[in-house]
Amino acid sequence: MARYKPDCGYIYDQLDRLFPQAHCELDYGSIFQLTVAVMLSAQTTDVSVNKVTPALFEAYPDAHAMAKADPLEVEPYIRTCGLYHNKAKNLVATAKALVEHYGGEVP
Repeated sequence: MARYKPDCGYIYDQLDRLFPQAHCELDYGSIFQLTVAVMLSAQTTDVSVNKVTPALFEAYPDAHAMAKADPLEVEPYIRTCGLYHNKAKNLVATAKALVEHYGGEVP
């Protein structure tokens, strides 16, 4: 049975028409960094995330770097975002999965 695939171009066009000034409030330099910032944004504000990501991204600029980290090493960078124990574990696990399955790139 064939599955329906929506025309994403149409959806993006309609969203752009409805919200022409919309932009992401999170600061990032790559798709990996955006993924990390979005993961950190759970239960906190974008302002809080943007305060911690410069130092975090300096230490772990890509999935390869973060995949080598121990979650305990990541925690101090993100402590003020709340839920930092689980977020650190999930960030490192995500980075490892990206390296293992996608060569470090976000699909």
